[in-house]
Amino acid sequence: MRFLSACTNFVDYYENMNSQQQQETSTMMQCAMNMGAVVGIYYIGKFCLFPLSLHSTLAAMLFLGLTLMVPFLVYRLVRLYRDRYLNGSIEFARALAFALLIMGFGSLLAAAAHYIYFAYIDGGAMVSALEESIGQLMAIDLSTLEGTENAGTAIAQFNEYIELMRNTATQLSAMTPIEMTMGMLSNNVSWAIAVALPVALFVRRLNN
Repeated sequence: MRFLSACTNFVDYYENMNSQQQQETSTMMQCAMNMGAVVGIYYIGKFCLFPLSLHSTLAAMLFLGLTLMVPFLVYRLVRLYRDRYLNGSIEFARALAFALLIMGFGSLLAAAAHYIYFAYIDGGAMVSALEESIGQLMAIDLSTLEGTENAGTAIAQFNEYIELMRNTATQLSAMTPIEMTMGMLSNNVSWAIAVALPVALFVRRLNN
C-alpha cells in the first residue's frame, strides 16, 4: 500500500511539474511573440531609412545607429520578461532562448516588409544607386597619388574595391525579390545569434 501511495504521489508530482512547465512555455511563447512584434516594428521602421541611405550620408549614419541600438532594445525586452513574469530570476539558457525567439519573430515580421519593398517598391533603385556610386568613384582622379609612397598599392586596392562593387551590383540585379528577402532574413538570424549571447549573459540572474 505504501508503495502504491508513493507511486501515486510521484505521478501527481510529475503531472503538476509537467503542467507548470507547459504553462511557463506557453507564457514564454506568448511573450516572445508580443515582444517580437515590437522588434519587428523597430526593424521595419529602421528599414524605411534604407532607400534614403543609398543617397544620403545622414540617413546611412542614422540607419547604422539604429542597428547598433538593437542589442539595447533586446536587453530591455528580455529584462522586462524576467522581472514581470519570472520574479526577477532567469537562467542563461532561458534568457538566450527568449532573446533568440523575440529576434526570430521580429525578423519574420520584417521579412514580410522586405519582400513588399523589393517586389513592389524598389524597382531596381538599389542597384541603380550602387551603379551611381561606382560611377562617382571611377570619376575620382588618381593621378595625384602618382609619385607618392605606396601609390601603386593604394590604386590597386581602390580598383579592387570598384570591382567588388561591380560584382555586387551584378549579383543583386540577378536576384529575385524572394532571394533578396531570404538573404536579409539570413543576415537578421546571424545578427540575432550575435546579439542574444551577450544579452543573455547580462540579463541572467538567479535569486538566492
